[in-house]
Amino acid sequence: MTRRWMILTVLLMVALPSVLYGRWIKDKVYLQTDSVGKVEFSHYTHLEMESIGKNCPTCHNDVFHIVTKKNPAFTMAEMEDGKACGFCHNGKKAFNVSGDCTTCHAGDIVYINEDVGNITFPHEAHTGMFGCDECHPDIFKPERGANQVTMEDMESGESCGACHDGSMAFGVAEDCESCHEM
Repeated sequence: MTRRWMILTVLLMVALPSVLYGRWIKDKVYLQTDSVGKVEFSHYTHLEMESIGKNCPTCHNDVFHIVTKKNPAFTMAEMEDGKACGFCHNGKKAFNVSGDCTTCHAGDIVYINEDVGNITFPHEAHTGMFGCDECHPDIFKPERGANQVTMEDMESGESCGACHDGSMAFGVAEDCESCHEM
């Protein structure tokens, strides 16, 4: 009987640290980019992949520091050269970072405007009708702070007003609550 308890105790001592270690992992973390802000990353999605398994050192600390704040911001060019996400997302191990932009960048974008209320841009509603290159980089530069326009600018066809002109899509001056949180 004592031998059985000893074996059970040893197994528990081996298994318990890994179970406790995994409990603190947050599924969603946000990776900072140089130009377009944060990109959502799912630990659980990646840990379920056959190539990674439950092996955290596959990415930590060689590719990403385990303390998110210690990771530097990075550019698409750096990822295409194999840094950050491009370490695995190179077209061989996983889909290429220069493939479909919406895989990582299709979340809603919230423009904070204290004067008129926040404006939420639903990427998914638009990518269902248009390709990325129909708006980027000509109408919208994918760069933080690059798309500062007024309502007058939009009414004359800039930014959202390029499509939201009243004929192609609802006009920018028609229904404020369609875009602005009131």
